[in-house]
Amino acid sequence: MRSLNLQPGDEVITTPMSFVATSHVILQNGGTVVFADIDRKSHNIDPAEIARKIGPRTRAIIPVHVGGNPCEMDQIMQLAQAHDLQVIEDCAHAVESEFQGQPLGTFGYASSFSFYPTKNITTGEGGIVLCGNEEIAQQIRLLSSHGIAKSTWQRMEVEHNPLYDVLLPGFKYNMSDLQAALGLPQLDKLESMYARRKQLRSIYDAAFTDVEGIEVVGLNPRGKSALHLYMLMLDPTRLKISRAQFIDEARKIGIELSVNYTPIHLFTWYQQNLGFRQGDFPVAEHCGAHVMSLPFYPLLTDEDAAWVCEGLTTLVKRHLN
Repeated sequence: MRSLNLQPGDEVITTPMSFVATSHVILQNGGTVVFADIDRKSHNIDPAEIARKIGPRTRAIIPVHVGGNPCEMDQIMQLAQAHDLQVIEDCAHAVESEFQGQPLGTFGYASSFSFYPTKNITTGEGGIVLCGNEEIAQQIRLLSSHGIAKSTWQRMEVEHNPLYDVLLPGFKYNMSDLQAALGLPQLDKLESMYARRKQLRSIYDAAFTDVEGIEVVGLNPRGKSALHLYMLMLDPTRLKISRAQFIDEARKIGIELSVNYTPIHLFTWYQQNLGFRQGDFPVAEHCGAHVMSLPFYPLLTDEDAAWVCEGLTTLVKRHLN
């Protein structure tokens, strides 16, 4: 985002259904956040809503592949090309994901992947940027390490010259060697970890797909999901229990549920400082109020997954109208 050199008033369109880092980075780099509502089935940004929000000051679009489920990248790229916009993919959940056979993160101007502890690959913290333009990639490299023209390795091990130049005021954003050493061996396990999540997805789908009172958040049939999250939606018209009560009851029987996500525009700072209000993005608000993320990771056993299925199904049936 910094490499776009946003000017005051420049707008970037993104989704309210994400972690706040997605919109914070727009604000931190001088841009104006413009949210577009989401698709009810996938929880991803709706291309039709993006089209409605494009204006004369729009500079970029940040689609977020929620749960690793690919956005409709053909439609998003068509909009970007028609309006001369840059696309920066938020691939925090999407290491293994594809859209129509093309890996996510390779469609637009650049993309970012997260290696936070909860992600499919972790380095404890940090992530990586993909970029297909070498000039932009070099600028991002400079920004990531204080704007120094050459790395310590290049200076000391390759050129044997300790002197360096500073080309711009950069940041301390580079990954440490220890973090990289933690992450690299996981690349060899990527296929086996994905295969295990796929098995778990099948177990959950078989248990929850036809249960009255809940809905499985669907996958894009035109792509491959990284299967980072498994999300269910409670149906408030069929259940006599709130989501908060449901999560509390699940915790009491030993099942921890999470929420991905509370729509960003509902947070206090965004309402007080940017003027967003309840009702601005009704689809995101409905999904954000009723979605739950289940335990979902490669070391989860079949027995534990079956126990989660039985416990949650029993809770749902107990609270049907």
